[in-house]
Amino acid sequence: MSLAVSLTPQNDPGVLGLLNNTGTVCSSLYEETGNLSHLETAVLYAEQAVSATPKNDPDLTKRLHNLGLRLLRRYERIGNLDDLDSAISMVEQAVSVISEGHYERPSYLNSLGGLLLNRYDRTGNRGNLEAAILHTAQAVSITPNDHPDISIWKNSLGDRLFRRYQRTGDMDDLESALLNTTQAISNTPESNPHLATCLNSLGNMLSSQYEETRNMDDLKAAISSMRKAVQITPKGHSNRARLLSNLGLFLFRQYEKTNDKDIFNDALRTAKSAVVETPKNHPDLAKYLSNLGDVLFCSYEQTGKIEDRDSALSLFEESTKCPTAIPVVRVQAARRAIRILLTLPMWERACELAQDAVKLLPSVCDRSLDRQDQQHAVLQTAGLASDACSLFVRTGRVSQALQQVEFGRGLILGYLIDNRSDASALKKDHPVLADEFERLRLLASQPIDDVREPRARDHFINERTEAHRKLEDCLDRIRRHHGHERFLLEPTLNELLQCATEGPIIVVNATSISSDAIIVSSSGCKAINLPEITSSQVSVLANAFGMSSSKDGYREKHVRDIKSEREVTTKFSVGFLSWLWKVCVRPIFTELDIAPSAEPPRMWWIGTGVASSFPFHAAGLYSDESREDTLSLTIPSYTPTIKSLVYARSCAARNSDKHAEASVLVVAMPETPGQKSLSGVIEESKAIQKALGDAFKVEYLEKPSAKEVMDRMRQSDIVHFACHGSSDRANPSDSHLLLQTTTLEGPSLDKLTVQAISEKRSLEKARIAYLSACSTAEVKDGQFADEALHIVSAFQVAGFGHVIGSLWSADDETCIQVAKLFYEYLAQDGRRNATNRVIAEALRYATQEVRTGRDPILWAPYIHSGA
Repeated sequence: MSLAVSLTPQNDPGVLGLLNNTGTVCSSLYEETGNLSHLETAVLYAEQAVSATPKNDPDLTKRLHNLGLRLLRRYERIGNLDDLDSAISMVEQAVSVISEGHYERPSYLNSLGGLLLNRYDRTGNRGNLEAAILHTAQAVSITPNDHPDISIWKNSLGDRLFRRYQRTGDMDDLESALLNTTQAISNTPESNPHLATCLNSLGNMLSSQYEETRNMDDLKAAISSMRKAVQITPKGHSNRARLLSNLGLFLFRQYEKTNDKDIFNDALRTAKSAVVETPKNHPDLAKYLSNLGDVLFCSYEQTGKIEDRDSALSLFEESTKCPTAIPVVRVQAARRAIRILLTLPMWERACELAQDAVKLLPSVCDRSLDRQDQQHAVLQTAGLASDACSLFVRTGRVSQALQQVEFGRGLILGYLIDNRSDASALKKDHPVLADEFERLRLLASQPIDDVREPRARDHFINERTEAHRKLEDCLDRIRRHHGHERFLLEPTLNELLQCATEGPIIVVNATSISSDAIIVSSSGCKAINLPEITSSQVSVLANAFGMSSSKDGYREKHVRDIKSEREVTTKFSVGFLSWLWKVCVRPIFTELDIAPSAEPPRMWWIGTGVASSFPFHAAGLYSDESREDTLSLTIPSYTPTIKSLVYARSCAARNSDKHAEASVLVVAMPETPGQKSLSGVIEESKAIQKALGDAFKVEYLEKPSAKEVMDRMRQSDIVHFACHGSSDRANPSDSHLLLQTTTLEGPSLDKLTVQAISEKRSLEKARIAYLSACSTAEVKDGQFADEALHIVSAFQVAGFGHVIGSLWSADDETCIQVAKLFYEYLAQDGRRNATNRVIAEALRYATQEVRTGRDPILWAPYIHSGA
């Protein structure tokens, strides 16, 4: 047929049909044999058929659809995202043109759903998943129950609902998925080639149900379904390797439960077959290699066979090197390999793998994703950068260790900062390019969470994705210009070191591999080992100190009154701070030769992983007359990352001396709907007014809504919140300050969230945010610790160079006193534009004054973060 196509003139009326039919034959040959050349030919003929078809031809939609499906197959085989995007574009065109009642419309909608699901798998963009479900549900809803293809649409819907269950854990989705797929199987004849796909879907669902119920009947049914799918799929079929890999995984789970050696051998044979039957450049090969590696490593743990361990290591390493694989699969394979290498030990090889994996993190957590998708992405790679840092310290490469922990942590925070970074120098040198950059930056960051209508959501997702592509091209052009070569790139090592000119930056990196402190100074960086900080010891002490949260997560610590906690934490707090001083802070101070001084040095702390919530500023020996503590010897501050410190300083410099009269906005919530009243809020507000005197213009907002506060913040240099605060474990972007709004039913709770604050723009006057509320610098879920997404960091992103916050629940009475002393120090001698040092000094002074004779649990929560 290919010969017939080549011999047929392009203007022959029959050429379109010939192109279409030949492409279909080639596509079928590929499905049967897996031979890539057949697929390439099928794509070529489909492209020619679309190009040659007039726009008003009724067959155009069919040819667009066919081309979309063949591009999808090539994407599945090669992994080129351009193929997938082109496929989506083709099928979207077909859907937009085909009439509502056309018999082919359900097929096109289902195909579009499948394409969007593939893009969700690749990018993690949940908007694609939701759109996939909506399109497929529509296909089912407009198809009669006696339609021959209804089982295809129902299984597709079941599969897409199952994927949402995997993302959210919603059991209703799993139940709906099982219902749709079971119905599809019951209506699919044994001879139908689609049956294997349905059985594969059912097997995956039953296996997940087993994970929920631990009912072996579910796992046995999953294995039975997958065996049948494998049996009816001929060798060489493009989907057979996937079925084999899934079957091997299910058998391995059965072995873990039963310890039956025959089942293990079956799992091993099946997993090996999946790898053997997968082409070398296939995007799914990395996953199959990892699955086989898991089985072999389990065998090593059971039998001690060195060859099994070495084979597993080789498979994991090979998986990390699959260039077409989904990035997160490669990262997870690298972490498995590193785990083995640490036992050998082979530090250098582990370092190389860790470094390669860290480089993949921006691809896992892409800047084009919305906030929820980014948070989901970082959960899958939590702790990697800290582990890489430990490995590089262990091999003596401290500067590279610093770069790993700086580059691989705070990704989401870094993207938010990039969205607000100053482009004034670019605008001065290249105004047209700067305008293009600003326009694309706004387009690329537009929120899509509230868009529900399928077509509108598809449009917004595509528009934002395209804006990101154009933005990357724009950034490439900007960096070609002299003086802008490093525009929005990660800081170089020298730039990181220059951030320590005003005082050392201390990175305390505590992992299961090693615990170390990296001391960054303007002249270089060095590491000291902290051998007494072990992961098990840290976990116990943090729990005793009240820093851990219950697993169900919402430790509702809204209240500025911690008396209810003190019985649990008091007996541990002094001991914890003493331990932290002895094993961590004192060795660092000894290395830096820090001694009592009338002009104590400034110092910035960065804790990673389990150390991210440690109160380094409060560490010390609190016996009578002792001056062995952080506050006595230094002016301590915190920063999530060095990049965010650079940004905070740029914000502080921008606003340091612009205004003759500084303005203060005090947001007061003495009563909050559904919460305990804060009796000290009014007193705190009066104390602030008295402390500031005539040096500042003070404005009050009592019981305002989030919108009122956001509107008024742009007019203020200092914003002070006296209210409840809450840290959200499951969704740190939903951590919030509690305000109120007025409805027809009366006052109701309103939330000023991390997401809303961090998306705020046009705060040109912003200088200091003082958050006299609970847990404003707390991240409750340890897996989010290295992202530092909390209320304090949100205000920094919004443009406040200095933020005063709390690491845990604050005490109402202490809040009043600390705020009063802070503002008194700030306003002394009538000064209006205090330096960065003075602002940090002000909190140090206030804390030192209130701590005398008091339990540290009362005064230790307060921290300064920023410039």
